[in-house]
Order: sequence, then structure tokens, then C-alpha cells
Amino acid sequence: MSELHFAVASAFSPRFEAVIAEADRVARLFGARLSVLHAGERSDEKVACFRDAFAGLGREEIDIYWCEGDTPASALLDAAASEYFDMFIAGTISRSNDHRNFTGTVARELFVRTPCDLLLIPNPQVEPVTDLSACLLVEAQSPRWRSAIATLRAVNPSKISILAADSPFARARRALAGLDGDENPLDEIRETLSEITPDVDVRRVQSNTGFILCDIIQDAAPDFIFVESEWKNRQRVLPPYLGWLEQVIPNRLFLFGKPPREVPAPEHQVSV
Repeated sequence: MSELHFAVASAFSPRFEAVIAEADRVARLFGARLSVLHAGERSDEKVACFRDAFAGLGREEIDIYWCEGDTPASALLDAAASEYFDMFIAGTISRSNDHRNFTGTVARELFVRTPCDLLLIPNPQVEPVTDLSACLLVEAQSPRWRSAIATLRAVNPSKISILAADSPFARARRALAGLDGDENPLDEIRETLSEITPDVDVRRVQSNTGFILCDIIQDAAPDFIFVESEWKNRQRVLPPYLGWLEQVIPNRLFLFGKPPREVPAPEHQVSV
């Protein structure tokens, strides 16, 4: 198996060091190589800042990708498409006076078009979090939760909460497909994830829109949220009950589901 290659999008914002520290910790959990993507021109001053920041984390060798494009988002996405990263990590804009972490334009574009697994971090921290908690969002009766197992094992949370969304539309789809039997996959999820931690809580949530999930997660404040996604017409698509995640990210959000490798060649310049 080849070495995993993660990329972190970094700008020289007040949260510069915190985003890099979070990305470094995640990459180490997976034993992954870590590179930097910067939407801007190269300069000796920027190189020195990046190298000093990573040297402070014990990473002496670091590749820096200087991405140019019509917009910061398009420049970063072109780099992600051309380099075939395994995971893309980025901070998102949060406002201290807002109750919810609303996403900005760049984060929403990355959310939809990043061609690999994606980790969005609304409130990056320089210091590591201890006693990690995780929340897995699944659709009741769906097997797609399995794609999160490997990452949950790597993160190794002390507690896992499973929110299983159920709606009239989902139940109707299952009935039409003949899948609405007596089996309870939630028991299987609990049994499988209990191998990671014995503290596994499963909750079935009935909701037409899924917004109740946002309120539950906002109150519980897990350190990581795990969500499986699909790809349609070269865009990331979430189940309807999770559409709110494109606008509000309660905490660190892992999005799974990689598109096919047939990605068109980038139109903009990417240099190392």
C-alpha cells in the first residue's frame, strides 16, 4: 500500500499556525505525508514562514504547492485534482459572535468540488484535544457508514455517538426497494464500532428536513463529525437530510466518498 498523501490549504491568517497544527496531528494519526497548498505567488518570506512553522512541529521536509487561478478556491481545487491527494484539509471562517459556524464562499466550493476525502475545521486549535469524541451521521438502514470505519479507528475517539436519520422519504425508498425488513443495521454499527471504544451511543432521529440533527450536534459539540457523501456530475452530493452541512459546520467535519479518477487536467498553474 502506497503512502497516504494529505494536503492542507494554508493562508497567512491569524489562524495560520492552528490550521497547520491540526493538519499535522491528523496526518500523523494516519502516518501520512503532508504538503501545503497556498493560493498565491511564491516568495522567500512565505517559504521561510512555512518551513519555520513545520519545523516547529518536527517536520523538516515539506512540499509547498504554489497555486494560481481565477479564485483561491479554483486554484486549490486544480492542485487537488492534479496531485490526487488522499485527504484535503482546510480551515473555515467562523465568527465569534455567531451561534453557528457558517461557511464562507471558498469553503462551500471546496465542500462541493474537492476530489478526495475532505476535512473542514471551523475552529482550529494549536494544542491537541484530549479525550476525543466523534459523531457519525448515517441514514437508518443504509450501509454507507462502513467507509468511516478506518478513519474512526485512526482518530481513536473515547466516545462515538451515532445519529441515524430516518424520514418518510427514506422509509418510502426502502419500501420500494424491498429493504424495509426486520433487520436492524444499527445493531451492527454499534457492535462494529464498539471494537474502537466501548462507549458507543446510537440514536435514531426522525426528521423531514434533518435540521434537528444540526441542533443535536450543536448542543453535543463532538470533536469530530463523520459523514459519507456521493459524487454526481463531478460534484459532491449529500443526502437531503444533511444539506444544511453546506452552510453550517458545527465542528471538525470529515467528508468521505472519492470521485472517479478521471479528473480533467487543471487549467491553472500549480508549482512546487
